[in-house]
Amino acid sequence: MRGWCILAIALAPAVLAVWMAPVFVTQDGPAHLYNAHILNESLRANSPFRGVFQVNWSPLPNWSGHLLLMGLLSLVSPRAADRLATTIPLIGFAASAFWLRRRVAGRRGELTAAVVSALLALNVAWLLGFTSFLLGACLFPVTLGLWWIGRHRVNGKWALGLASLIVLGYFAHLVSLGLTVVGLGLLAMATPGRSRARIGWTAAGLLPLLVLGPVYRILMGRGGPIVPVWGHLRRTPWAIASWREQLGWVDPLSLGRKVVVPFLPGQTAWLGIVTPAALVALAVVILITTTWTRRDRNLRGWGILAAVLLVGGLVTPDTLGASHGNYLPQRVALLGLVALLAWVDLDLSRWPGKVATGLLLAALMLQSLTVWDYAFESSDRVGPFARSREHVGKEARVGTLLIGIRGRFRANPVLHADNLLGIGTGNIVWADYETVHYYFPVQFSPDVRRPPAHTFEAIANMDDPNDAAGRAKLWDDLLAAHHTEIDILVVWGRDPVLDEISAKWFAANPFREDGPLRLFRHR
Repeated sequence: MRGWCILAIALAPAVLAVWMAPVFVTQDGPAHLYNAHILNESLRANSPFRGVFQVNWSPLPNWSGHLLLMGLLSLVSPRAADRLATTIPLIGFAASAFWLRRRVAGRRGELTAAVVSALLALNVAWLLGFTSFLLGACLFPVTLGLWWIGRHRVNGKWALGLASLIVLGYFAHLVSLGLTVVGLGLLAMATPGRSRARIGWTAAGLLPLLVLGPVYRILMGRGGPIVPVWGHLRRTPWAIASWREQLGWVDPLSLGRKVVVPFLPGQTAWLGIVTPAALVALAVVILITTTWTRRDRNLRGWGILAAVLLVGGLVTPDTLGASHGNYLPQRVALLGLVALLAWVDLDLSRWPGKVATGLLLAALMLQSLTVWDYAFESSDRVGPFARSREHVGKEARVGTLLIGIRGRFRANPVLHADNLLGIGTGNIVWADYETVHYYFPVQFSPDVRRPPAHTFEAIANMDDPNDAAGRAKLWDDLLAAHHTEIDILVVWGRDPVLDEISAKWFAANPFREDGPLRLFRHR
């Protein structure tokens, strides 16, 4: 129990930040909450969204997060549901990683293992609000751990349990499922003892993929062709600078942009050596060096799996295409660190283990402080949206203009905060980004005339001064074509050129103003 208590203590600061901040939202959290609300409303005959949204009830691999939120919304308030959906993957991922470590390596070094597990849970995917992926990431250590427990007594019952977890993993997230399959294959081949029988029964446990694979391939066709993109390695893959940028991009743990010091608005270059990512990297080097010559041969499969996933995260494309999702390298590298945790020797009786543990504790403290820093920024920047929900009214069509939203963190709480205006109000938020992607269940009905959701997000992301002219044209074109479908215009930030464009069709003066947020009615 000592290890579990340490894990709970390590997670407590982040959990308190989620629940004690006046407004804590992840980047995608408001959109997930809004669409779960739409899904619940679609089950009612008098849904205010009927005729505007349609539900794709296909077997999508992204259902887990939405089903979780649908259930929570039926039991608690939207505010509590959102925070529970933020907390559950955080605790679940840390607990599953720690459980895997104990199943594979026993209780030796459980203090360090608990610290690492909490640190891995405070990752950038969590702050971005990738709920379904994180639920699938919880199944990664669970599936591999149960495989490991039964590896010496494989049989049909064991394979059936494995097949059940594969099906469950499919409805969580395809990336975590794919990496789980890779892990099962490598462990089956690299773990000593009864290799033929183990490989055969492992393959039997993967049989559901013969059905689920083709099904998803058909669904994937809706997103267009697969076009791998390497953002930092595309032009000069041989340059050291490109690989330095790639390492910074692949980093699955850092929550801030560049060097972000908690509660300090500026960026201090020399503090780059004490960021959580730098401290973890140094600790990993120490642990791998001390483990290399001492680790049990029976655990070589875990070492191979960790190496494959960590190197894979470094060379994996950023995306398989704009319509197929992003942040692929970070997901691969994160699960690589989970596999590494199962393999490394955490011997606190020797100085390398003590030094590594000290570095990891320092990284956890910095990471927890960064979560609190983000919590304050979320409350400050998203608070006006939450306070303005009742002023927007009910069953209104809402358009959004976000200006200068770039913040200090890799996750941006403002980007989808406008979705909060549609929860419990029947309002149609045109900037609902989930409707753009085939792998989400809520889509706009094809016969509804509407402004394109992806254009709102594109305008929000055009923060570079060099983009000012292009952004103004994009906004002018959008309003010229679709202003009649917008009842309420929500504007975050100020820009004289964009305000002048909006004034062609919307009132010159806002009917509500809260800090940087202004609400305008159509003329």
